[in-house]
Amino acid sequence: MKKLIRVPALLCALILLLSLAVYADDPWSEEYYRIIDYTNTLTDEEVDSLDADCIEILREYHVDLAVLAVGAEDLGEDSLESWARDEYEYCSFGYGDNRDGFMAAYNADTEEVVILCFGNAETRMDADFRSFICLSAPGYREEYGLFGVMYAVIRHTQNYLADHPAEGTGEPTAAPAGQDGRGGAEGKPAWYPDDPANFEKYHDPDAPRVVDVADIFTDAEEAAMEARLGEIRAELGKDIVIFTDVSAYGLGHAVYSADFYDFNGYGIGPEYEGACLFVCMDPNDRGFWTCCTGPETRGLFTEVFANQLDDRLYDYMVEGDYGDGAADWIENFRNLYRTGMPFPPEWLPEGGTFNRTHDAAAPRVVDELAVLTEEQFRSLTEEAKAISDKYGLDVVVHAALNDTSLYNTDFNELWYSCKGYGFGEDYDGIVLTLLRQSGYGTYFYVDGYGKGLDRLTYVNKYRLEDKCFNKYLDTTEYDALRQGMKDLRHMLKTGRVARTPGYWGLIAVLGAFVGAAFGGIALSVAKRKMAVPRVKQTATDYLERDSLHIADVQDQYLNTTTTRKYSPVERSSGGGSSGGGGSSYSSSYSGSSGTSHSGSGRSF
Repeated sequence: MKKLIRVPALLCALILLLSLAVYADDPWSEEYYRIIDYTNTLTDEEVDSLDADCIEILREYHVDLAVLAVGAEDLGEDSLESWARDEYEYCSFGYGDNRDGFMAAYNADTEEVVILCFGNAETRMDADFRSFICLSAPGYREEYGLFGVMYAVIRHTQNYLADHPAEGTGEPTAAPAGQDGRGGAEGKPAWYPDDPANFEKYHDPDAPRVVDVADIFTDAEEAAMEARLGEIRAELGKDIVIFTDVSAYGLGHAVYSADFYDFNGYGIGPEYEGACLFVCMDPNDRGFWTCCTGPETRGLFTEVFANQLDDRLYDYMVEGDYGDGAADWIENFRNLYRTGMPFPPEWLPEGGTFNRTHDAAAPRVVDELAVLTEEQFRSLTEEAKAISDKYGLDVVVHAALNDTSLYNTDFNELWYSCKGYGFGEDYDGIVLTLLRQSGYGTYFYVDGYGKGLDRLTYVNKYRLEDKCFNKYLDTTEYDALRQGMKDLRHMLKTGRVARTPGYWGLIAVLGAFVGAAFGGIALSVAKRKMAVPRVKQTATDYLERDSLHIADVQDQYLNTTTTRKYSPVERSSGGGSSGGGGSSYSSSYSGSSGTSHSGSGRSF
């Protein structure tokens, strides 16, 4: 039975002697658990599971790993490092004669993590990556408790060792994409070629499409995304890749993601069509970048759509929901390929295309916001039918939420066309729309088609929409739509939309004010003309003493006017991500191989 208590120094010597016999068969000791929990938080099953993972690392990569959890009360005046060092020594951890190994210690009160290296372990893991583990592991506590913290330390270590085998050990390497031994440039990942500019591109249909070097996804998430990307590749003939790493190796997010895509056999067809989402978990350069390759993909990935995709993904990233964020991004990018936009309306048919028809059975009042009662719905339906029958136009009322990639006006027109509205060859009709947009507000639109445009002049459209909105501010959605139907009927009858009573009231007030002003001026002038002057005897009698003064005259500036010229912000044309939550977008940039890409990304 393994022990979980601190061992007195005298007993250590005895254990050390006994362990020599064990070394005759295995160059390590399993006398003590690699998981040491002084907080008594973990269950026995959790300790056994984590300990088995540590032993797996020990056997496969020939370096030890132990993880300690302790509270501030237990530490007392001791440092976390000293406890970690003592535990490693007391328990005779380590592999081989030099006792190579890592000892990770976690302060459960301050959430500090330290990793100490023993023997030759320091050469087995980069100091920056050890710092990354120390910073990222505590983040798993909120959702998974102490088990999550320890699991993160173990899994990050295991993945790093898999990707960075010790020289001359014959240990397996986990090259991220099946690139048959290519690459290995100094200071770069194993897949990186020695001569990027002359690299001969190739297609590897068997390469994994989810490469999680930073280990931010669970095994289940990776498997689900891998399967989904295979389906999309078969469905659309486009390649989508998810790649994470702990560094961009000084290349910047844009170039590094392009290089990973170019050098590992990704892409479909001669233009290597596809996209790669790269998530960098470097604590000093954390961010994501979407790299697009091929004329079709780059043409679809406009700056507007790039910002929409980045906005959606950013919320997942800052919350640490990496798996859900990547899965959601995959579906949104599939929509971009399938419909030409990442967030299409739900009512848009599969594929984004449709044959326009006339649907007489379609409802002429559609309340997707549920703002109308049954009686109000019936009233508006009857009013729409009455106007439609009298003037020969398809009159439609629509209340909806626009959470799509479309601008409001495009949303309204596409909905009208897709739903089969409009009479005759020109699809004559008028639509009154109450549209809400998340984060922006409520809008009213009146749009005409065919004969519906005859009397919907710019002035009429502006007045009708303005009156609806003002009515909505004062009353309810129904009253606003009812006002719109009333003005619509008046416009079709007279050719114009009446002004609001407030407008005529303002005109009356202004008229009265102007009349009173002119009347006052006229009266004052008349009075001055009627005054009787006093007669003076001589001209000098009209002068007053000391009334004439001569002085220098100078210009005095009462106000200062400053003219400023607007200069748009320069956007990045190459790698990296912008700070402050904003995206960097590039319509064209090159990776290290010279291949052209487009892309967008953001720091988080």
